[in-house]
Parts: sequence; C-alpha cells; structure tokens
Amino acid sequence: RFFFYGEMKSWLLDLLWLHLFCVAVVDPASNLRVVEVASKSMRVSWDASGGDVSGYRVQTIPMTAGSKQQDLYLASSQTSVVVRDLSPDTAYQVNVFALQALMASEPVSVMQKTEPLKAALCVRGFLPECSLGVDVQADVVLLVDGSYSIGVANFAKVRAFLEVLVNTFDIGPNKVQIALVQYSRDSHTEFHLNTHQDVDAVVKAVRTFPYRGGSTNTGRAMTYVREKIFQSSRGARANVPRVTILITDGKSSDAFKDPATKLRNADVEIFAVGVKDAVRSELEAIANAPAETHVYTVEDFDAFQRISKELTQSICLRIEQELPWRPFCASAHMNLITSNLVTSDVSASSFRTTWTAAPGNVQAYKVRWKSLFSGEQGDKTVPGDETSTVLDGLSPETRYQVSVIAAYDHKDSEPLTGLETTDGERDAIPKNLLTSEPTKTSFRVSWDPAPGEVRGYRVTFHPSGSAVDQGELMVGPYDNTVVLEELR
Repeated sequence: RFFFYGEMKSWLLDLLWLHLFCVAVVDPASNLRVVEVASKSMRVSWDASGGDVSGYRVQTIPMTAGSKQQDLYLASSQTSVVVRDLSPDTAYQVNVFALQALMASEPVSVMQKTEPLKAALCVRGFLPECSLGVDVQADVVLLVDGSYSIGVANFAKVRAFLEVLVNTFDIGPNKVQIALVQYSRDSHTEFHLNTHQDVDAVVKAVRTFPYRGGSTNTGRAMTYVREKIFQSSRGARANVPRVTILITDGKSSDAFKDPATKLRNADVEIFAVGVKDAVRSELEAIANAPAETHVYTVEDFDAFQRISKELTQSICLRIEQELPWRPFCASAHMNLITSNLVTSDVSASSFRTTWTAAPGNVQAYKVRWKSLFSGEQGDKTVPGDETSTVLDGLSPETRYQVSVIAAYDHKDSEPLTGLETTDGERDAIPKNLLTSEPTKTSFRVSWDPAPGEVRGYRVTFHPSGSAVDQGELMVGPYDNTVVLEELR
C-alpha cells in the first residue's frame, strides 16, 4: 500500500509539473486595447498569440461590488469582441488568456471604465430617445453588392439585414436620411437621400428593390456614390455626418483603393461588411480606421444577425462624435450640454480642464473629479462666464474622471465627462540607500520607499571604477530591499 501511495504521489507531482510547464509555454496574446466604450459595453482587441492556440478566454472583472464578472470563450481566429451587459460608470479589469486545449497562457490585461448612462438621438433601441427642438442629422448610403455570385435566395437575406439596419435609425428630412445603391457591373440608385421621409417608406423600398446581377465593380460603385449620391440636388446636406455602409460577398473586379481614398477624403465614413468570399484585406483598405470598428466579416448570409447590433452601435458612435454638440434629456425641460471637454498642463499634482460654453444663461459650472481606483474625489464651482479651471492637490500617476455640469436657474445639465492621468513625481526617488550582510559574492541593498504610486524599482550595479560589467535587477513596487548575488 505504501509503495502504491508513493508511486501515485510521484505521478501526481510529475503531472502537476508537466501542467505548470505547459501553461508557461502557451504564448500569450499581446497589445490588448479597448477600441470602443459605451455605458454598457466595450469592444476589446488584441494581437494574436504567436503560438498554436485553440482559442481565447476574455475575462472582465468589475472593480465595484454588485457587478458581475464575465468570461467569454472565443475561437482562435477571433481577436476582437464586444463585451456586453456591463454596468455603467464602472471600472473593469479585462484579461485575455490564450488557450491550448485545457491550458492557458499568462493573461494580458487592461483597465477601462464604462461611460455613464446618457441619452442619444441617432439610434433607436440602445438608449432612451429624447424630444428636443434640434434632431441629430446624418446622411447614410447603403452600398449593396448585387452581383451574380450572391444569388436570389441570399439576396433576400441581404434585404432582411438592410431592414434591421434601417429600423435602427430615426429617419426623417431633418434627422437621418437613407439612400440605397445596388452595384454590380454598373451602379443603380434604388432611392436617393431625399426620396423617403420616414422609416416605414424606407423599409417598404428595401423589401421590394430588385436583384440585378452582374460583376463586382466596387471601385466604380464608390465613385458613383461620391459623384451622384452625396450631392445637394439629391438631398445631401452640408455640415452633416456622412456614412457609407458597403456590403459585398467577393473580391472587387476593378481598382478600388483610389476610389475609396477619394470617398473618405470627401468626409464620408466608410463601414464595410464582407460575406463568405469577401477579402478582409480589401475591406480594410476601403473602410476607415480602425478596422476593429469599421470592418465586419461573416461566414455566410445567415450570420448577418450576429453583427447587426455591433455595426449599428459603431455607426451611432461615429455619428455622435461628428456632432458639434450632444443632446440630452432633462425631465420635462430642454437644454444643451456643454461640449468639447479637454485637459492640458498636466503635472504630478494638477491639470487644467477646459470646455466649450453651454448655451443660454449659465449661472455657474460645477466641476467634479474622482479617482477611478480609490476614494479620492473633489469638486469646485466656476463662474458661468469662465470655461476653464485648474484642478490641483491631486495624487501623482492617478487616473481621474472629470465631470462638468452647467447650472441654470432651476435645473442642471447632464454631466460632460472626460479622463486624465496625472504625471509621476519627478522628485519621487528612493532615499537612504544602505548596504548590509556582505559575503564574498553578495550583499543586501535597502532603501526608503519612494512616495506616491510606485510601479517598481530598477536596481543597477557594477564594480567600482568600471561600468563595463554592469548588472540590473527589477524589484516590485512593494519591495525596498534585494540581495545582489554572484558578485566578484
């Protein structure tokens, strides 16, 4: 019995060692970043692992009690995902693990805070609608591949996808306008920007437009949109965000890079949706950057539903970012929020906050700030005729959320928010360097910890009188002593 137990124990230790060893050699992903943030979702992207992996695990951990942790498991070909059902105005740690069967790599991590809840006009269904005197405006062109390779059955699925997109927008002559162009060898306008005045009329036209067939001249189609559709005589408006959504199932039959560049240079934001045999590198050359939010690919026409919400959310965010102001709802009142919050003059203990004046008779601005990862917070009041103030007495190397609220006689605006990180202290250096415990080949080095939020210490050393044989050690932020070994 004893021999069997010892043998089994040895086998388990070997298995544990093998498991730990294998975990260590799974190549991790890299360059994890957050490319899009909303109040209840964020899109994260990363560079693929250099090794042979079976998939990825995306873990989101809330930094606030009461919010749930999420774990998503993705295929090895996927390096971007939208994490949904998050809590508004909440900091999250996002970890991505590369997976190889039952083994996982070390995670790559990033911190990100979701946006506070706010109302938006451009897209229906994601956030509450408002009824303001001024409506969000945008001109959107649906550019649809109608080539022979699609086929009649799949083209019906294209129509259904277009209907989902159209139903998302608040359509009207002073709101979002929609045009539809079908292209193959030649391009054909199914309807112009000013043809239909409401969503029901656009949906009816989308359901009934014919499938034409032909080759795939994508380059010629983009030139057609620029020259024939985005024209004032056809309903295009000046100083209004312009968007083109390209949907194609294959490689372009003609040159496309120059027409795409000219269309983007005409202040048109291009999104590209590729189906089945579409070439992603071609779509990325056509669409605006970043590709993570402007290029979408699906394996077949039945998978359109999977990307519809992500695509419409990305389009909405881009339209909002093009607006010179942002509307909001305020109980039974109407108002416009102050806009264009920027920071400058950043130091270790302060930075300047500046914003564009809110309309109307502003009595004062309430400026509030808080650390994302501690309880530090503060507020101040700025006179209504000023649009800049310095926030001081801050902690070094700390991420702050800043909110500016316009105060009126009987009501306040919704907050305009921004983020800024203070610099590290230039004089934050460790002091009282001491040595102890000397031996023939080692001695201990100790020091007083540096003030502030230290990320770590770098210890360099070399023989007295010579810097040739120099050594270096990295020490964690909570250590202030280390033994230098293998010395001469």
